Amino acid sequence: MTKEVIEKMIVEETKNLSVETLHEVLDFIQFIKAKKYQHLLNEDFKKDVDADLSKLNKVSLLHLEDEFANYKEEYPHES
Repeated sequence: MTKEVIEKMIVEETKNLSVETLHEVLDFIQFIKAKKYQHLLNEDFKKDVDADLSKLNKVSLLHLEDEFANYKEEYPHES
């Protein structure tokens, strides 16, 4: 079925519905659209968070490397 055929079928199916039922149909359509876009936003948000965490991890690693640069000399291990 093509998009046009489905759209026509939806229009035909909704012609004799009450106003209350049409509101329910509209709410459902808006719910589906919001769910789709929320999923896309969540993916973009996750990518942004992962990128930020990756940068943070690199910065943290550099900080730790600086912090422990002379660790063996400053804190010799006793045998």
